[in-house]
Amino acid sequence: MLVSIKIMAGLRSYVCLLSCTSAFLSVHAYAQKPIKNLPMRHAYRASSVPTRSDKPVQPVLTGAAMKPAEEKIIVTLRRHRSADGVTGLQPGGGLIKPETAPKSVSTVSRDFIQKQSPAQNPLQLVQLLPGIVVGSADPFGVTGSTISLRGLDQSEMAITWEGAPATDVGIYTIDTSEFASNEDLEDMSVQQGSSNLDTPTINGSGGLLSFHDRDPSHKNGGLVTLGYGSFNYHREFVRFDTGEIGHSGVRAYISYANQQDDAWRGPGHDRIWNMDWKAVKEWGDDNRVTFVGAYRDSIENTWPSTTMADWKTYGRNFTWDRKYVFGPEGQNYWRLNRNPYDNLLLSAPSHITLTNHWKLDVTPYFWHGYGNSSTGAFINNTNGNFLGTESITQSLHLPYAQPAGDGTTNAMTLMAFQNDQYRGGFTAKTDYRISRHHDVYLGWWFDYSNDHDSVILSPVTLNGNPISIFGETDNIKLSNGQLLANQNISTITTVNALFAGDRATYFDGKLMVDAGLKVAMVNRNGTNELPGPQYKVVLNNFQPLPALSARYQFSKEHQIFASVATNFRSPATPTLYNAYYGHGISVQGITNIKDEYSISEEIGYRYNGPLLVASATYFHYNFTNRQIQSVISGTNGAETVDINAGGQTSDGVSIEAGTRPFWHFRPYVSGQYLHATIDNNIAGLPTSGKTAVRSPRWTGALGIDWDNGMFFWNYSIRYVSRQYSTFMNDEYIPGYYDMNASVGARMPGYGPMKSPTIQLNFINLTNNNYLSGVQSVTTNAVTAHGVQGTAPDYLIAPGLAIVATLKAGF
Repeated sequence: MLVSIKIMAGLRSYVCLLSCTSAFLSVHAYAQKPIKNLPMRHAYRASSVPTRSDKPVQPVLTGAAMKPAEEKIIVTLRRHRSADGVTGLQPGGGLIKPETAPKSVSTVSRDFIQKQSPAQNPLQLVQLLPGIVVGSADPFGVTGSTISLRGLDQSEMAITWEGAPATDVGIYTIDTSEFASNEDLEDMSVQQGSSNLDTPTINGSGGLLSFHDRDPSHKNGGLVTLGYGSFNYHREFVRFDTGEIGHSGVRAYISYANQQDDAWRGPGHDRIWNMDWKAVKEWGDDNRVTFVGAYRDSIENTWPSTTMADWKTYGRNFTWDRKYVFGPEGQNYWRLNRNPYDNLLLSAPSHITLTNHWKLDVTPYFWHGYGNSSTGAFINNTNGNFLGTESITQSLHLPYAQPAGDGTTNAMTLMAFQNDQYRGGFTAKTDYRISRHHDVYLGWWFDYSNDHDSVILSPVTLNGNPISIFGETDNIKLSNGQLLANQNISTITTVNALFAGDRATYFDGKLMVDAGLKVAMVNRNGTNELPGPQYKVVLNNFQPLPALSARYQFSKEHQIFASVATNFRSPATPTLYNAYYGHGISVQGITNIKDEYSISEEIGYRYNGPLLVASATYFHYNFTNRQIQSVISGTNGAETVDINAGGQTSDGVSIEAGTRPFWHFRPYVSGQYLHATIDNNIAGLPTSGKTAVRSPRWTGALGIDWDNGMFFWNYSIRYVSRQYSTFMNDEYIPGYYDMNASVGARMPGYGPMKSPTIQLNFINLTNNNYLSGVQSVTTNAVTAHGVQGTAPDYLIAPGLAIVATLKAGF
């Protein structure tokens, strides 16, 4: 640590550089006033540290003018020399930062992200934040996790990446590992209460999760990481930064990652490779254009969800079959239950300063996703086959068929739940400062998507290998050439949203009030190509969404905020269509379903002190036509449907706190109390007053980070109380805890290598055996009031995994 002591005495001044070892290697601090008779380690006041700047933090001097012969002490400590962007300065080890938004916001930054396993997906990186419950099915974050926030699942959360919507517009699901590699992530923010007026979403009732990639470096160089671990895990990553190209003001990077691993339980393996890139052009005063993209190619395991009965009987042994057997039982063969998917995302957020008073933000984006989730289907060439509602009487040509003994033949086929979606649009917003106190804004969000979903069959060889893992080769057809399908729907969704507001400031900026209105118009226009009573599907939504929020900054340390917001969720696409998984209609489409509508209120307090950063928030929700997404049984998690749960009321309190570094420690703690109840009876059952599903009453987390610049370790534990999986509260996931830890060291550079680092990550440190999430929700698990019970499905939490990572800059 370099300690710079400046002593002013009359007209004389001199500078003395003192090199010493101190417990505060990772503190940036300054003295507000002379402090006498105290050890130097107590004489500091930490300043807030920006998270997205490469420039060193400058000390700030405050207080009365200094008198002759008085001392003014400035303690300036350098951020860590790290290859991965860890500074050692972020409060709470990177799990909290000072916020100024007039709503509850929690942010995870690089100081935390880069110390986790590079394989973990972004949802797993935010699971310690208040009110968040993440259910994982594998230790490497490959298979899509589930997330809920204040009891609201991901189908009700707006998720954006670099300003672009990042969810499937039809069913609102997301595989966050489709986006940037963790090495390229800059930060992730969770806005717990509601989305913003300018958020491009039609399902923002449950809040906003947004994440950003790091900016390209101003100097050329790069990063290389190599990872090895449990279950034959290995991962390679390389990134190259161009630095500023000539004197153009343009800088860019491109990265490549490749990962393979075996299933942590049962047979199977994952193979993923992806590329990320980002280019930035900056000029003049506050002008910036960015082009960012990600491409991912993957073949992933899927995991069989378990009922409570199967969990109690088989535990973690409930998985796919390792060996193939011809017959109905062969449907559980692991090679028939996989998830291949290709994904391309592009976004170009731009900020232009037109005049001193007028600014423009435009974000065009594009997304294409193609792939499937599959399972096995054992069929006969003549018996029991349907196309929509029509029974098939003609004989099917089935490759690799075997005699059934009654003159017919049977064959195993791959049933692929295939999705092919193109989505593009833009968000444009202009801000104009009309006076000293008022900044008005006006914007338009336009989104267009073409989504085709089909369930088709393709041949499987006699040893159980599908002809095509994508299910697109030699598909089973009728004698007239018509495709045999269990689903064949196409939906065009068009969204237009206009928003306007006024951001007013008073009392020298201490009070900020933001009031506005968003008007969202959604049109879904679809066709069901299978024979039956339904062909055309049309849904139109029109929702006015007013919002009001305010923040008052008493001083640098103390702040209060409050907000009232309205949000909605348009019904998911599959809910509109008839579904055919057997003899005729298995799920009846509902075209007159109403939007979910929510009113949320928050009031909170923030503290940004010299050592502690903390916040506390009270929140209240009132829902009408609450939409709860559930998986359709027998579709391997690929098909969902919305359940209208009527009204719901939720109240709760959340807290979080973290410290700036002291003695190399940066602890963090978060917690939430939630009381969420169903307001009415559902499906003839007395559900009024019952606890809402996926709504644990208590959640909490503790994180401890220790980092002296050379050696580091961190530890985290989170607790989630019971979560009900039925509206009748007759089945639930027991409460559980989960621990993770890491330890590492940074070494001196050698040759072209800069700050080589080795770290070990321990996932589920104690190998705790528990259910991590609710995959499918039902009204009741036990037959009651004449309504037959249906068993919900759950995710099995991954066991202990150890990952070693080597990284170095160049």
